[in-house]
Amino acid sequence: MKINKLNPQGFCSGVKYSLKMLDDAINNPNTKTPIYLLGSIIHNKKVTNEYIKKGLILLDDKNKSKEDLLNSIDSGTVIFSAHGVGPKVYEIAKHKKLDIVDATCPNVRIIHNKIKEHLNKGYDIIYIGVKNHAESKAVLDISNKIHFITNLDDLAKLKISNDLIYVTNQTTLSILDIDNIYQIIKDKYPNSIIDNKICLATTKRQQAIINMAPADLLIVVGDISSSNTNKLKEIGINIKNIDTILCEDFTSLDIDKIKSLSTIAITSGASTPSYLVDEIIEKINK
Repeated sequence: MKINKLNPQGFCSGVKYSLKMLDDAINNPNTKTPIYLLGSIIHNKKVTNEYIKKGLILLDDKNKSKEDLLNSIDSGTVIFSAHGVGPKVYEIAKHKKLDIVDATCPNVRIIHNKIKEHLNKGYDIIYIGVKNHAESKAVLDISNKIHFITNLDDLAKLKISNDLIYVTNQTTLSILDIDNIYQIIKDKYPNSIIDNKICLATTKRQQAIINMAPADLLIVVGDISSSNTNKLKEIGINIKNIDTILCEDFTSLDIDKIKSLSTIAITSGASTPSYLVDEIIEKINK
């Protein structure tokens, strides 16, 4: 069996930045304890669980907002995840006099700053993202002048009278889906400013699948909660028309199903540790 390992692999620069911020806080003797993670630092359970083993406390509940989770603690240090947080979360953390470690991905922080800049100039904002994703939630907390859309149906319902419109997006969307949406936005609002913010790491991984050599199967390694990982799977299925599976580690891989194949391609999400890919390749080779 031939295994084609698509590049890039391992953590993207934004994930590396966020994890370094977290490691620096853990290793700093002056960091106030307890240390709380406000949501998973990145969308990878294995990575988050490693930090929980080191004594960090995860604040995460699908039925509660980040504001509610913050209100459940009264002291220590809170870590904001790579996905960013909105102004309300910052205000609560400061009001409670918690120490803050902001591990927001630099690319996400740029989006926040650009949106605030255009809001101050009187613009309405169109933001394209994934519903209920942590990155989108943080952006929507900035202002009620942000019009959130997820697809072309949402765009068709959109009515904005302001001639000043700034358009941007979540960093982990599909490069193929976003181009189509942006074209229709430009047709509907010709004067709008289009600012595509899909990060380079996401683009490179998606492009690697589009340009990959023929294979019998594509394995996408990553957490099922990761937006960029799921987009890789979608591109494999919908664009390359290749049998594609998403697995979190080698234990979730059905070896019997794939051992008869001649060629397998393997890629991974931007928040997937490279050792997980190596473990899967080793298991297949054995």
